[in-house]
Amino acid sequence: MNIKASLFTAALVVLFTAVALPGSLRAQGFSDIAGLFTESFQDAIDLLPPDVTSIRIGVGPAIYPEYMGDDRYKIQAAPVVSLRYRNLFEIDNNELKITALSGLLDTNTNIGKGKLRFGPLVSLDFGRKAKRSNDLIGFGNVSTSVELGAFVGYAVGPVRLRLRARHDVAGGHSGAIVKGDVALALYRDSKLALGSNLSTTWASSKYMKSYFGVSATQSAGSGLTVFTPGSGIRDLAVGASANYLISRNFSVVSSLRYARLMSGAKKSPLVKTRGSANQVSFSSYIIYSF
Repeated sequence: MNIKASLFTAALVVLFTAVALPGSLRAQGFSDIAGLFTESFQDAIDLLPPDVTSIRIGVGPAIYPEYMGDDRYKIQAAPVVSLRYRNLFEIDNNELKITALSGLLDTNTNIGKGKLRFGPLVSLDFGRKAKRSNDLIGFGNVSTSVELGAFVGYAVGPVRLRLRARHDVAGGHSGAIVKGDVALALYRDSKLALGSNLSTTWASSKYMKSYFGVSATQSAGSGLTVFTPGSGIRDLAVGASANYLISRNFSVVSSLRYARLMSGAKKSPLVKTRGSANQVSFSSYIIYSF
């Protein structure tokens, strides 16, 4: 099979998987966990040696807050989809990164002893549905955002540095976020790979207002005091990931993440009165690779 045919087949597999999943998984699982677990899933996949073409689909239990800032958790089966092709592009759940630009400058003259990667990215933020929790009665929905941006990453030895910036262009949260993280590959053998990650996310005032603000109308409907957060650090987070190879095609990918909401997010009446600044999430997937 030639490269174009392989690439076309891979794209069809990813698209079919996302569309053909049962309605309950697609509507509740994928949209709920896509943004929350995409980065943890990426960290676990990044622990593996890259292939020419990597297609991965999987499903497994995910535990996470009902909304960002909540102190109650839900558990459900959730899907993951990943497609990576050479150094051209990566698709992980709701995020597409174009890495071809990095290859244009790859002339064995990398900075120091590391590897520099950069390029544009597109990400979907599926927003927040008020029906998700009784805490959100009176808040209305935060619509889906289409975020356009760019990323830059630098890897040397077991360490990877990464910076991503995105801005909504679809009128969802209408804001911008910038995330920086440091990942460390702790252990790797023929079966098991372990890693850790430390990250922080800055968010613009529009983003913070969408998810943590309380307008006059929302105050009247929810009983919470009016609150208008400004831009600032949304959270600080630490995570761990593991990838265990069961066979040539099957593996188990797990991730655990703790985040502490900061600044305006932590001070929001929604979080202070009805939720918690401490956010924990866990996922474990059976992955099929081909």
